[in-house]
Amino acid sequence: MVRRQADFPSQGELVIGTVKEINPNSVFVELEEYEKEGMIHISEIAKKWVRDIRDWVSVDEKIVCRVKEVREKKDQIDLSLKEVSDRDKNRRMQTWKRDERGEEFLESLAEDNDLSLDEAYDKIGYELQENFKDMLEPFEIAVRKGEEELQKRGLEEDWTGEIKQVGEENIRRKKKELTERFNLKVPEPKGVEIIKEALNKVMDSQGVEFRYISAPEYEIKKEARDLKEAEKSIERSIEELEEELQGNDFELQKL
Repeated sequence: MVRRQADFPSQGELVIGTVKEINPNSVFVELEEYEKEGMIHISEIAKKWVRDIRDWVSVDEKIVCRVKEVREKKDQIDLSLKEVSDRDKNRRMQTWKRDERGEEFLESLAEDNDLSLDEAYDKIGYELQENFKDMLEPFEIAVRKGEEELQKRGLEEDWTGEIKQVGEENIRRKKKELTERFNLKVPEPKGVEIIKEALNKVMDSQGVEFRYISAPEYEIKKEARDLKEAEKSIERSIEELEEELQGNDFELQKL
């Protein structure tokens, strides 16, 4: 199970939890990355009136919450469900899945070095969390760009070679590639800058690539282990691109 070095989450942090107990006015959630339990008051379940909490969550359901308040001396963590948007939830769940995959790689690295997983976290795992977006990213970078790129980010040479080796052993480098084209216009004075900023944000969050063809045509590319996965990712990326452009005068049309 993915864990964090800190004993408590920080205020405002998005955390993954599993619903363990539902009461008339509260929900108790086991936090996946911390050996802690948090509580959601009924007033923090939804932005609308909540008649029955069970209409919103169920026992053993995995949910994304925002940390409202942490009282370490009392070992209490207040959580909110209503302050988590669908976009927040999707992004956090995606990061969680990548962290879980990265932890599997860390476990392989631990076995190769006769370490327990706890020891591997202490020696390198927590450092990976601090230096990368998720725990899978350093292994992907090592395979794609080489261990020198990891050293640029402050990782010791003793570990970068190990990370590259584990990455090459576990990552399927032959992935299927899917591309789609679309027209995008933002007829505003700074339309080009607005488009670039939106495309960069989506690339960072969804792991896709965009390529400019010729005005107003663009191409989106996604590599994945199967085409269905790539199709879903491209669909999510287009939806997110539209969200990023909200508030601007834009036209987006798939070709």
